[in-house]
Amino acid sequence: MIINGRKIAQKILEALRQAQGKKLRLVGVLVGQNPELKKFIELKKKAAEEIGVEFKAYEFPENISNNQLREELNKIVKVKTTHGVIIELPLPSHLNTQYLLNTIPEEKDVDVLSEKSQGKFYSGKSKILPPSVEAVKQIFEEYNVGPKGKTAAVFGYGLLVGRLVSYWLVGQGATVSIITEFTKDADKISKEADIIITGVGKQNLITEEMVKEGVVIIDFGKDADFENVSRKAGLITPPVGGIGPIVVASVLKNLVGLNT
Repeated sequence: MIINGRKIAQKILEALRQAQGKKLRLVGVLVGQNPELKKFIELKKKAAEEIGVEFKAYEFPENISNNQLREELNKIVKVKTTHGVIIELPLPSHLNTQYLLNTIPEEKDVDVLSEKSQGKFYSGKSKILPPSVEAVKQIFEEYNVGPKGKTAAVFGYGLLVGRLVSYWLVGQGATVSIITEFTKDADKISKEADIIITGVGKQNLITEEMVKEGVVIIDFGKDADFENVSRKAGLITPPVGGIGPIVVASVLKNLVGLNT
């Protein structure tokens, strides 16, 4: 079965539209001219406006320094009428990502990526879940997937998906294997998994031979050979209209959650 991410996202947005009280404002920060990141900013803007949230984007040149960007971010987060701030990742390689994410105060950190926010998430004290985790949770709830007692293979250990989702899955009672470029027998581990989460960003990383019948695949990075893998998967996110819309809706869910 192919997961209908747009349907799940609309359900979340509709609930937010009804639940929202005060007028909220979300700010997106983009560094450089990456067309993929520009597209994400536009999707967040569109979804925000759908539920009556004001959205403002700030764009900075690719050659901006750490200190210059930190200074600009400090100005942005201090605006009282700004209720949430997102920094589109990845940042250019010369910038210190965590140093810059740490400028976002916890009460405005809708992506849960500052060290303070992550500390609360990892200690079970966070009011909200990181959007990637929330998106997985929404899919599990929509399609009655219970991770408890299941084996999960998580491809990649990046900041946005791998480390956050793997930690959450362990907390849900799954047995989790994290697969990186250094993992031996990755194909074997993958073949035995009931659940596969992937966020590497490498086309055709996961092939039909690497999965078992009935597996649940949530693909953040367009890593699966969708046409062939979908024949065996019990549930799978498509490359378009899959996990992306749910992540965007989850960002807005967090904005509302932090302000109610």
